Amino acid sequence: MRLLLVILFFALSMPLSAQAAKRLGLVIGNNAYTQVPALEKARGDADAMSKELSGLGFEVITVLDATRREMNASIANFTAKLEPGDTALIFYAGHGVEIDGENYLLPTDIATPTASGEDFVKYESIALSDMLERVRRTGAKTTLVFLDACRDNPFTTTAGRSIGGKRGLARIAAPEGTFVVFSAGANQQALDRLVGEDTSENSVFTRLLLPKLSEPGLELRNLVAELRVEVRDLAREQNHEQFPAYYDELLGDFYFTVNVQINPAPEPDSDPAPDTTPTQIRKDFELARSLNSRLAYEVFLEKYEDRDDLSVALAQQLLAGFATEEPEEEVAALDPVEITPPATQPTDAAAETRKEIVRLSQIRLTALGCDAGGADGVAGPRTHAAFKQFIASSGSNLSTSELGTKRALDVLNSQSGTVCKALTRVAIDENPVQQQGPASLAGTWNLTANCFLVVNATGTLQMTQIGPNRYRGVIRNSLGQRGVGNLYENNGTLSGTTKWDHGPVETTTGQISADRRSITGTSSFGCSTKSTKAG
Repeated sequence: MRLLLVILFFALSMPLSAQAAKRLGLVIGNNAYTQVPALEKARGDADAMSKELSGLGFEVITVLDATRREMNASIANFTAKLEPGDTALIFYAGHGVEIDGENYLLPTDIATPTASGEDFVKYESIALSDMLERVRRTGAKTTLVFLDACRDNPFTTTAGRSIGGKRGLARIAAPEGTFVVFSAGANQQALDRLVGEDTSENSVFTRLLLPKLSEPGLELRNLVAELRVEVRDLAREQNHEQFPAYYDELLGDFYFTVNVQINPAPEPDSDPAPDTTPTQIRKDFELARSLNSRLAYEVFLEKYEDRDDLSVALAQQLLAGFATEEPEEEVAALDPVEITPPATQPTDAAAETRKEIVRLSQIRLTALGCDAGGADGVAGPRTHAAFKQFIASSGSNLSTSELGTKRALDVLNSQSGTVCKALTRVAIDENPVQQQGPASLAGTWNLTANCFLVVNATGTLQMTQIGPNRYRGVIRNSLGQRGVGNLYENNGTLSGTTKWDHGPVETTTGQISADRRSITGTSSFGCSTKSTKAG
């Protein structure tokens, strides 16, 4: 029976690890607006980005000077190609406008509306949150969005008054697994060109972004950190303030350059070494958990028993939970055909159920003083913001990704009265030199971690501020382990990666409380975490 399970274990794991996820890009560049001011460099930005992404292994759909119909068709074509686990990248250069807290991307055939035409603009353009939701439903693992759309609002003089914000785009609540970059911060204008003779075919933001994409070993967050400073400095040479904004809900690190050979390849006649990287260990551990049997954990531990990895410790704990050996006939009764990975795309019925849960959640959030807007069952930016405010005000151990789940609704239903209070928002998209930010998170934190209700750990986190909204954290836990992390604060959320001395890399996301003295969140190891500031 052990041999049967070993065969089954690796038969299931090999296709999952061998299947390569795709990298798909949608690039849109709009210059030739017919009824609002035309732009000069958006097409050039899109052309250059398409070539760069193609060279980095992306399959790219490029659309230039697109009407609303063409933009919708290109988005539909793009999402139809996406599959669970893929990387999706969207680049848009053109006009954008913020109305009622939502960001809209304008097609080239957008008509000049009347003074009461905000609803007209909403229906005749593409809502950013809707586009992100369409991508999320595909099951794409990673979504990257670059918007060079923070030019002046083209409707500011419509019928004697402005439609939407004067300039710039609104802050967003990005879905889990998404990283969004705006070419300028809130209420800032992105430069389409430099003053005087500017021979570049690209805007200030895009011309500085392009060369960084192919820089070997440059992780996305470091790329954006460098890009923001370079854009700010170049804009200041023009006596202009432009400091790109970003919104980070990414799980793990991302590199545009792939397959960079660091060590020499083995000799052709040598046997390839087994893959025992931390990533592969976690994949095999998740497979063992899906089988959830004594023998599955034994097979996993036989393969990795000599590795000092958290997944190994978790497997040992889970194995200890099986008091007796499983009956032989139960193992024999397993039908390999029925043991398949869980579906990654929801059925229509599941989607309808989630929409109803979101609708009920919106009703409860508003009743608790967290203004979620209308109860339409769509988890837009306003609903996400209300849910984040509820988590911060209630002190619950929910994560932001649980919006729309039954567990989150149960927690909402268990509360009464006015829960949400006015929160001090943490803005990352403003120039830190120009504003006084919130209290620093630097200092000593006491932390606890509960993993799968089996492994519990305590410890300390020492955070040191190394830049605007950036921290270096050193963790020491009760398991005798030490890790060093790079952490980023974004709109009341602290996220980042921790490299443990014994090998694995862990990603974490946590919600900062209103008084900035506690952080609750989750990690990629399946742990619920809470940190409380000491002193």
